[in-house]
Amino acid sequence: MMKVHLTLTLTFLTLTAHAASPIDCAKAANATERTVCRTPSLLQADARMTAYFEIATQFVGMGVRGDLEDSQQAFPAVRNKCGTNKTCILAAYKKQMAPLEAVIENVKTHGPF
Repeated sequence: MMKVHLTLTLTFLTLTAHAASPIDCAKAANATERTVCRTPSLLQADARMTAYFEIATQFVGMGVRGDLEDSQQAFPAVRNKCGTNKTCILAAYKKQMAPLEAVIENVKTHGPF
């Protein structure tokens, strides 16, 4: 039983870490990722989103954290629908960051208690 629990915990941690991982430009897998890697403003948006995710998930309960993680895992498929359209890619990042920014703003305004 302990081994199953440990395996599930490690799997969850791996999925969570993967959900928040920025694009690895050395392994850019498609045209959208290559566009992000070649465009400084998009690469910055990718890094910012990853940082916001890491911060925001520290200040929310398990239910909200799960929703944020699910959204983060689904995000690459949403972003990749943009192809090489930089405006679309940036809009996807902005939409994805909005709930993360809202959590951070709430903590700034009301504190983490």
